[in-house]
Amino acid sequence: MKKLPIVVVAVLAILALAGYVVSPFFYVSSLKSAFLAGDSNKLADLVDFPALRDSLKEQVATILTQQAKESSDSNQSALEALTALAGPAFLNRAVDMYCTPDAVAGFIKKNNQVQSNLHSFIKIPGPSDLDWSKLKSFSFTGPASFRIGTNHITLFARLEGLGWKVYRMEVSPDFFEESAKDDGG
Repeated sequence: MKKLPIVVVAVLAILALAGYVVSPFFYVSSLKSAFLAGDSNKLADLVDFPALRDSLKEQVATILTQQAKESSDSNQSALEALTALAGPAFLNRAVDMYCTPDAVAGFIKKNNQVQSNLHSFIKIPGPSDLDWSKLKSFSFTGPASFRIGTNHITLFARLEGLGWKVYRMEVSPDFFEESAKDDGG
């Protein structure tokens, strides 16, 4: 008779573990749906936007530092030097303005309306960029965090309360290079 409660506890533990392991995929599916629908309220619930902005600013700073180093090896004009100096402040402000639930939702809605032959100034991932068949990596990075990515975009999420939230996104340089080629650049 004592074995029945042990079996019940073991079954519940296995179900809880299985739920934990598959929960990131349900989360990412919800995130994709909210993103493609341009649902700012749902995006606000699923993404830690202040942390995401900090992550993007860090990536922009790294890119600008690399570009400044590369251009300092050559003869740099006064305009290039000024751009290298003012660029980070301008881009940080742009990240603050455009990395919000409302701005992302607005971009998605506009991008969906402009899907004709016109090219967007900013490459916004579309359904093909978020296709599950392009999934290249998934791993738990800790007991309360995971990362999931395609060839171009890797999302990092952590458990906050009872749900996951994206706090970091890494975009490969290839993504921007292909965007420039697609736009005829």
